[in-house]
Amino acid sequence: MRRFVAIIGLLVVGLALLAAPAGAATPVSSKLQLRGHLPELGERPAMRVFQTQTAYDSFRTSLGDANVFPAASNMFMSFDKDILALYARGNDTGGRCLRTGPNATLDGDTATLDLLFEPGTCGAPSTAHYPFILVSLSRTAADGSSWVTPARSVCASAPGVSDSRACASLGTSTTSPSPPPSAAASQSPTIAATATPTGVTTPTASRTAVPTSAAPTATASTTSLPTRSVAAAASPSAAASASGQPAASGGSDFILTVALVALGVLIGIVIMAARRPRRAIRRIP
Repeated sequence: MRRFVAIIGLLVVGLALLAAPAGAATPVSSKLQLRGHLPELGERPAMRVFQTQTAYDSFRTSLGDANVFPAASNMFMSFDKDILALYARGNDTGGRCLRTGPNATLDGDTATLDLLFEPGTCGAPSTAHYPFILVSLSRTAADGSSWVTPARSVCASAPGVSDSRACASLGTSTTSPSPPPSAAASQSPTIAATATPTGVTTPTASRTAVPTSAAPTATASTTSLPTRSVAAAASPSAAASASGQPAASGGSDFILTVALVALGVLIGIVIMAARRPRRAIRRIP
């Protein structure tokens, strides 16, 4: 009888060990593409997912003058192997930036970004308080499976901030912000953020939503944020492409090339002179 009970116990433990890996979360490789502060993405937390370059380009165009997002060709990803997830925190306390870890977590039908706050404003003014982060996610999970299916969603939340969770379905790629507050006045920004089919908040919708949900003093502080300064909060790669810095670096590269060529010619002349045979001088007796 004791032997039978021991065998049953071992079988239960074995089944539990086999079931543990199946129920555990699966890592999905993620990579930071861009981060900064941008009021045009809305007052409330929101998530957007781009599975094709066409959808991403449409979103970039919708931002107009506030567009600081790099072209797909300038990012460290490709849409045949990755997708893009854009999480916007909305109106935050200011003085901090979002960053991501190397992996997202796939648990069931939800892939969750691993986001953290770090001090600083990513190059934006100290008054900037609309942090966002653009992350690429591999279409292949760590177990080798293709996890990008219409039934799954991508979610994220600001660490330590309640009601900051936002998700986007991969089936429709629409924005699904966290539930808005119960106050009717604060619902209009959320409605404006989800009005478009692609889940893209246009600059006009963002600017018109702020006065309806904020007091006059809050409106003054929001409009005092210059769009150009906020655009400078992008990551170095995007800021360089938006501000035209590559043209300046091209001039310095040309000067450096000319200097290196001149140095090489000079070294060649010295070497040739050193190898030239010296003629013997005869002394007259």
